[in-house]
Amino acid sequence: MRGQECPRPEDKDMSTDNKIVKALEWLGNLLGKNRVISDQASLVIYSRDIFMPGYLDLREGKIQNLPAAACFPETVEEVAKVISRARENRIPVIAYGAGSGVLGGTIPVTGGIMLDLKRMREIRSVNKIAHTVEVEAGVMGEDLERHLIREGFTLGHFPSSIYCSTVGGWLSTRSAGQLSAKYGKIEDLVISLEGVLADGSVFHTRNTPRSATGPDLDQILVGSEGTLAIITAAVLAISPLPAKKIYRGFAFNDVPSGLEAMRVLLQKELVPAALRLYDPIDTGFNQAKLSGPDSGCLLVIGYEGANDELTELKSKLGFARLLEMGATDLGEAPGLKWLEHRYAVSYNRSKIMASPGALLDTIEVSVIWRDALELYQKVAAAVSKLGLVMAHFSHAWREGVCIYFSFLVNDPDPEKLRQKHLEAWKTAMEACLEIGASISHHHGIGLHRAEWLKKELGVGHEILQKLKNEIDPHHILNPEKLGFGEKA
Repeated sequence: MRGQECPRPEDKDMSTDNKIVKALEWLGNLLGKNRVISDQASLVIYSRDIFMPGYLDLREGKIQNLPAAACFPETVEEVAKVISRARENRIPVIAYGAGSGVLGGTIPVTGGIMLDLKRMREIRSVNKIAHTVEVEAGVMGEDLERHLIREGFTLGHFPSSIYCSTVGGWLSTRSAGQLSAKYGKIEDLVISLEGVLADGSVFHTRNTPRSATGPDLDQILVGSEGTLAIITAAVLAISPLPAKKIYRGFAFNDVPSGLEAMRVLLQKELVPAALRLYDPIDTGFNQAKLSGPDSGCLLVIGYEGANDELTELKSKLGFARLLEMGATDLGEAPGLKWLEHRYAVSYNRSKIMASPGALLDTIEVSVIWRDALELYQKVAAAVSKLGLVMAHFSHAWREGVCIYFSFLVNDPDPEKLRQKHLEAWKTAMEACLEIGASISHHHGIGLHRAEWLKKELGVGHEILQKLKNEIDPHHILNPEKLGFGEKA
């Protein structure tokens, strides 16, 4: 990842200084001076997300990638005005939600303006007939869910970062919630989008359930991480609030038997809402917290729905199938404890990161059932030579599953620590490419995964690069993310 040291006054180019001064002036005129900030203390916050090596920079006192300013638009029209003026002046614009990304997706590597969308926090409408919600990009996930609960609905999208991530952030990275098996990932919930292109033009896609009007613009923009357009609002599918929730824990002797049980449930119309298999190390790590087995693998499963009878029937049939496949019933305690603590992991990581000489990170990948065990074993064996590694299998689909690796590397030398961290990533990414899996399931690409994205997409990345060059010829929207280079 390329970084920029904060320049000393004597090193600054005067033309750059003048450009920044003018940008601050026209931003203040467009939005009001109270909605533009440029003091260094504030800008440091926008210089990084929670990409793990960034913690090393903080420990070493490095201040890198400072933007020129951050601003707070409140309407799509204001976003359009900022982008139009930025394009005229060739100033980069980076859309910013809550900064909870883990791959450097919002780092302003070429400076520019941070477009903080959190003041675009209106939940415009809930359509109880169509079962949709229209919501602005700056709405925090937990705020949206609580609003929907009061209306008798749920989005069903529960990422671990729900308290510190926005709808716009979810859309930009194709995020997944913990109950994705039932409700789908965020791209499955998108009905239509509102946003702004690099020339400042506002677009609205059609609010219809399905269409056959050429390539789906929504799906091109979802996951583009603010490089092709700034998404300002979306219409999303919602579901009736579940009246019945049945959660349980089961034990399997090993990973292969647990994976096979997951596959059977998904392919035998016994799809649960939550389905997570912890490998032996992760099971041991969570044994006390989740009341898991003393050995082997813990499987957490939960069924929920608005129809009591259907939910009870599916859970009865699903649990019976697990027992037929050799599982041991652990009762409801593991399932209910998981439900209670399911967001804790994102906040407990900070305790480990506070330890000098340690670096904790996660890697999530997507793989078909046939190759899941091989990929898990290959990555786990290689990374275990560098440090501690564990995994759980979640976000299960009919075709395959997400493997979520967590690994901890240690070294008192910061540079060696960085090298170990990068080697762990290279091992996982290259294994995915070799086997034919995908290098990302729901965290996105940002800066860190760009080189491997090009290898996975091949000619597809060339097509995306041409699209980027066409609709954003000056590369002002979130430069250098997704592996987009300057236009030739």
